Amino acid sequence: MLAKSVSKLERTIGGGPNPPPAGSFAVSDEGCERAVPEADADRSALANGRSWEVGYRWMLLGATLLALCVVVLGATVRLADAGLGCPDWPGCYGALTVGGALATPPAQRAGRWAGQPLDVARARMEMLHRYVAGTLGLLILGIVVLGRRRFALGIAGPVLVALVMLQALLGMWTVTLRLEPLVVTAHLLGGMTVLALLWWLTLRVRSDGARAASPHGALDGRSPGLGLRLLARTALLLLALQIALGGWVAANHATLACQGFPTCNGSWWPAADFADGFAPLVGRLADAGMSGPGRIAIQWVHRLGAMGLFLVLGTLAVLTGHARRPAPIRRAGRMLGALLLVQIGLGAATVLAGAPLALAAAHNAAAALLLLVLVALNWALGRAAPRIGQRDDPHLERGLARPGVGV
Repeated sequence: MLAKSVSKLERTIGGGPNPPPAGSFAVSDEGCERAVPEADADRSALANGRSWEVGYRWMLLGATLLALCVVVLGATVRLADAGLGCPDWPGCYGALTVGGALATPPAQRAGRWAGQPLDVARARMEMLHRYVAGTLGLLILGIVVLGRRRFALGIAGPVLVALVMLQALLGMWTVTLRLEPLVVTAHLLGGMTVLALLWWLTLRVRSDGARAASPHGALDGRSPGLGLRLLARTALLLLALQIALGGWVAANHATLACQGFPTCNGSWWPAADFADGFAPLVGRLADAGMSGPGRIAIQWVHRLGAMGLFLVLGTLAVLTGHARRPAPIRRAGRMLGALLLVQIGLGAATVLAGAPLALAAAHNAAAALLLLVLVALNWALGRAAPRIGQRDDPHLERGLARPGVGV
C-alpha cells in the first residue's frame, strides 16, 4: 500500500529538477506538501465531473418521462374532444388560466367566442396539457444548453429545439384551424419524435458514461448480424407509420367506424371509400366533410397495418429475445413481445367496448412505450454489432473477452 501511494506521488511530482534515482522511494517534504493538495484537487474535480454527468443523465431521463406524459395527455385531450376546450391560444378565453376565464364576465366571453361556451372540465384538461408541454419545452432548452459543451450532442441538440418550436406552432394551429386532421396528426407525430429523440439521447449519454468506466467491456452473447439490425430499423419505420395511421383515425373520429373485431361490420373486406378517407384536404374538419365509407377505410387500413406490424414485431421479438443474445438485446426483445400482445389486446378491447376514454388512452400510451422499446432495441443492436476490424475475431463471435484484455 505504501509503495502504491509513493508511486502515485512520484508520478505527480515527476519532472522536478532533481528526480530520485531509479528504485529509490525517497521523496522530499516539499514535494509531498505540493503533491498532496494537487492530488486532492484532481480527485475533487473528477468527483464533481461525475456528479454533474449523473445529474445530466437524470435530467434527460426526467425529460423523457415528461415527454411520455405529454404524449399521453395529448391523446387524452384528443380522444375526449377537449382540443377546443380553450378556443384561443396560448391562453383560455383571453386568460392564462381556467380560473381567469371563469372570472371573465359571461357576456364578454359570449361576445368574443360566440357559440363556444366554456366547458370547465375540458378547458382544464386542455390547459394542463399546455402547461406540461411548456414545462417540457423549457427543460429541453436547458438540456441542450447544458450539454452543448460537456456532451457532444451534435445535430440532435438543434433538432430538438427545432422540434419544440414546431410543436408549439402545431399546437397553436390545432386550435386556430379547429382540429384540422392533418395538423392534429402532425402534432402527434411531432410529440412521438421528441419522445424518441430524448430517449435516444438518454441511452447515448448513459452508454458513454458506462464506456468511460469500463472501456474494455466484453460482449456477453452472440453479436447481431446485419439482417437483424435492418429488420429492427424497418420495424421502427413501420411502427411510426402505424402511429400516424392511428392519429389519422382519431383525428377523423373513425375509431368506431368498424364494429366488431377482427372483422369490420361483419365483413373481411367492408364497403369503404379509400379516396375519401385519405384525401389530405386542408380545411376539412374532422366533424364534417367525410363520408361513413371514408371513415371505414381509415379504420380498416389501420387494422391491416396492425396485422402486418404484429408479424414484423413478433418476428423481431423472437429473434432478439432468446438466451443467446446479449442481455440488453434480450431484455428489449422480451419486453417488445410482451408489449406487442398488450397493444393488440387494448386495440381489440377499445373497439369491442365502444372506445371508452381509459382504454383508448391506454392504447396510445402502449404505442408510445412500443416506440421507446424499439428505440432501445435498435440502440442495443448497434452497440453490440461487430466493429470494423473485429468482424473475424472468434472471441467476439463467442461473446468472450480477448486474451490479455481486462473485463
